[in-house]
Amino acid sequence: MIKKIHMLGLASVLKPKIVLEVLHDMNVFQSKEIEYLTNEDTGLVVDYCKANNINVITVNHKNINASIEDVKTRSADMLICVGWNKKLPDEFMAIYKKCINCHGGLLPDYRGNRAYMPLYANIPEEYGVTIHYMTSEFDDGNIIMQGKLKLFLEETPLIIHRRLCELTAFLLPESVRLVESGFEGIRQTGRARYFTSLTREEMEAMRQQNIDNIRNGLPKKVAPHKAWNLL
Repeated sequence: MIKKIHMLGLASVLKPKIVLEVLHDMNVFQSKEIEYLTNEDTGLVVDYCKANNINVITVNHKNINASIEDVKTRSADMLICVGWNKKLPDEFMAIYKKCINCHGGLLPDYRGNRAYMPLYANIPEEYGVTIHYMTSEFDDGNIIMQGKLKLFLEETPLIIHRRLCELTAFLLPESVRLVESGFEGIRQTGRARYFTSLTREEMEAMRQQNIDNIRNGLPKKVAPHKAWNLL
């Protein structure tokens, strides 16, 4: 039984704030203690936590292993990564019984940070969220749950990002229940794609070009990426 959860995310980004807000409105984790691990003691997520009686723990962003002993004293059972932009060392993940990540893409596709940006540029028919176990490799662990959404041309990058965050929150309670039940997840298979970072100017230019291609019956272009087949 998971009694205490550490949620790990940056102090001043939207994703963890939206996830925490939706979870609070759903009132689904009332039997569990939630603490928020973050990189700074100020920020919009920190403000939300303080206003809603969620304890905030500041960890070393440059070297999170330097915070291991302090985090150990908190005795949490599970780590949920919900907006952290650095790879977590094995030593830090070993503090917890289970570590899961909330990824804004349908793994093994759309690996990498800020997946909503190439999504917006590429205009696929659908997009979604993957909750998966964390391993020593980025976005590579067994899949616990996935959820899909239809992509509409009217959606802005912010709307896509917010929908992904809300869907993450909707999937988390059942994902935690599955982890508690001993579910080991489903191994990722098929074609993986890792999208490199886009500037906002590049994203908007590719988006407009793809809209023009759609209207003219031409193939859509795809943002720069690496692709490989999983064994």
